[in-house]
This record gives sequence, structure tokens and C-alpha cells, in this order.
Amino acid sequence: MNYKKLTISIAAALLIALSAFGVKTLADQFWSGHGDIQAINADIDTLSNRIQGKSQQVTTLTSQLSDSQNSVNGYKSQLSSLQDQLTQANTSAQTQIQEKINEVNQAISDGNQKTAAVQQQLDSANQTIASLNQQINDLKNQGNSDLNQAVSDVQATRQKADSAVSSNQ
Repeated sequence: MNYKKLTISIAAALLIALSAFGVKTLADQFWSGHGDIQAINADIDTLSNRIQGKSQQVTTLTSQLSDSQNSVNGYKSQLSSLQDQLTQANTSAQTQIQEKINEVNQAISDGNQKTAAVQQQLDSANQTIASLNQQINDLKNQGNSDLNQAVSDVQATRQKADSAVSSNQ
């Protein structure tokens, strides 16, 4: 019986030792998986922090993009307003220039009309002068002709008188 007890004791001790070895191996595997899980959790935390950082960067960049787009829209609005002002200024300047051109053309036309009227008066005066000069010349010629006729008549009368005096003497 002693032998049986000893065998049972050895078998029990061997079974306990093998069980302890199996439990130790199982515990080692469990604890090594736990280290991996902790490493995975640390990696997840790192990735989560990176994602949050990137998400914040995306939010910041999105906000900056929105601000930039608003600025661009504001600049476009200012550009459009300035272009409208330029167009209005050009139109106004063109209108003023055209008005000045019309005024100058009207002044030239008025001047030409006045010049034509003065020229017409001058031509009329020149015609009157020419007519009067012609009349003067005609009168001079008539006067000279009458004078020549009178001189001729006086000379003829003188000759006749001289002839009558000489024949009566």
C-alpha cells in the first residue's frame, strides 16, 4: 500500500507539476498577449492623437480657406465696383468730351456763319465800291467828254469869232 500511495502521490505530484507547467505556459501566453494589447492600445492612442491633430489642422485650414474665399469674394466685389466706377467715369468723360466737341463745332459753325456774313457784306461793299468807282469813272469820262466838247465848242466859237472879226475888218 505504501507503494500504491507512493505511486498515487508521485502521479498526483506529476499531475500537479504538469498542471502547474500548463497553467504557467497559459499564463505566459496570456501575459504576452496582454503586452501586445497594451502596445496596440498605445498605438491606437497615438493614432487617435494624430487623427485629432490632423482633424484640428483640417478644421483650421478649412476655416482659413473659408476666410480666404470670403476675402477673395470681397476683393471681387471691390474689383467689380471699381470697374463700374471706371466705366461710369469713362462714359462721363466721353460724354463731356463729345459735348465739348459739339460746343467747339457749334462755335466754328457760328464763326463760319459770321465770317460768311462779313464776307458777304464785304463783297457787297466791294461791289458798291466798284459800282461807285465805275460811276465816278463814267462821270469823269462824261465830264472830260463834256469838257472836251466845251473846249472844242469854245475853240470853234473863237475861230468863228476870229474869222468874223477878221472878215469885218
